[in-house]
Amino acid sequence: MQVDPVQRDQAHLQDMLDSAKQAAGYVRGQTFEQFWDDAKTRDAVAMRLQAIGEAAGRVSPTTAAALPALPIHQMRGLRNRIAHTYNKVDFKEVWKVTQHDLKPLISELEKYFLQQSQRQAEAEQLRQKQGIRPPRPWDGPRMGM
Repeated sequence: MQVDPVQRDQAHLQDMLDSAKQAAGYVRGQTFEQFWDDAKTRDAVAMRLQAIGEAAGRVSPTTAAALPALPIHQMRGLRNRIAHTYNKVDFKEVWKVTQHDLKPLISELEKYFLQQSQRQAEAEQLRQKQGIRPPRPWDGPRMGM
């Protein structure tokens, strides 16, 4: 079964949002010194940033173009630096990302999903006004009956 490209992109964007929220939560209320002294938190944040970059790289060019506020290229680049040079990760840069980039990313993705939800609701209202109902599996041709 083939997956709808829009649904696939939405799944990747949702992965990005979930990982961004998790990473932000890991460092909430911490100072850089606390972050630096806690290897588990550093590793967890790096893993979430890596997941964001991986999902960003899987978003279609069409969807990426429709979301110009998302720095897809930079997210992918950070993912590559973490994945391929883990023993040399600059955790000062990782910290900066958590302090300056995650909040706008979360905001932009939440705004996108709110707009998608509103569009779906409007489309459903239009279908109801026009008396169009979504197809149901049992509405199609019946084989062998």
